[in-house]
Amino acid sequence: MELHNLLSKEEILIEFAKCLDDPTYPIINYLKTYDLTQEGFVPFKLFKKQHEIVLDYENYRFNLVTKPRQAGISTTTQAYLAVKAWLADKNKPETILVIANKLTLAKKFIKGIKDFVTQLPRWQWGSEYYGTPEKEKKSIWIKDSQIELELPNGSKIIAVATSTDALRGYTPTYLVFDEAAFIDDGAELYSAAITSLGTGGKAILISTPNGYDPLYYKTYEQSVKGENNYNVIEMRWYQDPRYNKDLRWIDKDNNQTKELEFTFESFESFEKMVSEGYKPTSSWYENMCKELNNDKRKIAQELDVSFLGSGGNVIDDEYIVAQEQNNVREPKHIFGKEEETWVWEEPQEGHEYILVADVSGGAGADYSVIQIIDFTTHEQVFEYRSKILADLFASVIYEWGIKYNAYVIVDRVGVGQTTVLKLMEMKYPNLHWDNPEHKNLLDKRSIKAYDNDNRIAGFAVGNDRLNMVAHLEMMVRTNGIIIRSKRTTSEMRTFIYKNGKPDHMSGYNDDCLMSLAMGLWVLEHSFSKLKKANAQTKAMLDSWLAVTPTTQEAINNENKQIPNKKPNFHPSVSRNMQDPTGQYLWLFNKRK
Repeated sequence: MELHNLLSKEEILIEFAKCLDDPTYPIINYLKTYDLTQEGFVPFKLFKKQHEIVLDYENYRFNLVTKPRQAGISTTTQAYLAVKAWLADKNKPETILVIANKLTLAKKFIKGIKDFVTQLPRWQWGSEYYGTPEKEKKSIWIKDSQIELELPNGSKIIAVATSTDALRGYTPTYLVFDEAAFIDDGAELYSAAITSLGTGGKAILISTPNGYDPLYYKTYEQSVKGENNYNVIEMRWYQDPRYNKDLRWIDKDNNQTKELEFTFESFESFEKMVSEGYKPTSSWYENMCKELNNDKRKIAQELDVSFLGSGGNVIDDEYIVAQEQNNVREPKHIFGKEEETWVWEEPQEGHEYILVADVSGGAGADYSVIQIIDFTTHEQVFEYRSKILADLFASVIYEWGIKYNAYVIVDRVGVGQTTVLKLMEMKYPNLHWDNPEHKNLLDKRSIKAYDNDNRIAGFAVGNDRLNMVAHLEMMVRTNGIIIRSKRTTSEMRTFIYKNGKPDHMSGYNDDCLMSLAMGLWVLEHSFSKLKKANAQTKAMLDSWLAVTPTTQEAINNENKQIPNKKPNFHPSVSRNMQDPTGQYLWLFNKRK
């Protein structure tokens, strides 16, 4: 018989009061856990961060925990839930539902709760559960299976399959999502599950990051912005005293700058070092990196607790961060009720601009986007994003194209044909036409019918998508493009490889990013060729920058027909481009 089962009634009441008052008390005083670093069971002595987590579970209704590998967060959560199920009044039993990305993991989670419950004192259940040398003690499990446990006080612990149907009929007091970032259709499942909580139930989301998934990351992001009621608990590996015994801090040049011995007062110092750009390391961390084959994604996911680096991003996190820290700016001008239009630089005399338009249907999740790039500086100077009908979108393109005197590239696939035809009808002067030699780009069913020279206005990605994305990644990595928009860099964070192909994550968009990729691709393979041409062709480019009163007056007259005019930035306006050699006639739809 355990010693704690021989306590007097008065001693039991005192002990029970201590457990009710502080859930960390029974964990520290009654539970043991397996410690990998010591290869055996040890008393569950909560370290500082684990202690904070238990108290947060107690004090907040909704909690989200970010955790590194082997941090003991799941184990700590299991211990807490075991205590809550054990302490519950039979008139108010706990119902704990556990959901994981696989049912086998949910079963493993409730097995951990069960193991802790069996370690807790049996005086909670009554003398018949003590047992004597003459009489076998009664089992505390009313139900005992891999997917459902029930205690004498009515508390239930249930492993739930990842389907909305599996949640029917339950009113949980605790809803636990383990490895929440990896649950397929997690957002939909969460919406169904959270409605079952009623008015008093609690929810706990636990996971290592998995990029910008639609459940775990979005809940985290909204909490940081104050848009939901979740309390975020961020656990770092160096806050675990088992792993930071020889903690070292490395600067950006890989120089060791400081070494700290862990104390409970070290946490503020840890955060200060991280905020100053230092990276922590230790023997444990270095060994774990080796076990992960120094895979950057796995290290970001399982050790560094990084959303940015953990999702298989097409563009590596360090280059996204570099753009955000060095280049992203708030716009100088913002127009529209929904802040659709962002302007960073007004048109500059002597600069050449390229306008790229990605067209959507005006409904659904996708946006129509305009990007304007200063070809002279390779800087993003303008961005427009809105859900707008394709023909109205043409007016917006025309307006800003004229203001910047821009060379205009429009994605003509699908509804983009409507936008291109409208721009042709409006006689936009500098519209991109696909090279007739690019037979794979010809679409004989649509726009080709409007062109007598076997050319098609606009641009079709076709088989160039992978090359386009690769070129975009290279330009971002080498700082070949200066990105100003946080909307664009935000899309980089959710632009990942799906089955080996680049695409946006479910629930996100890539319209700003792909329009930028299209513009950079055409700049490299069409427009930039003009810069390398002979003196006669350069003279044609120079004529683009010239302003004549006749042309200015004509364009001003056309502008009067365009609705919703923005402030006039007085850009230089050119005559129609000419190509004396005939080499680039296809590019501007000029006949030989």
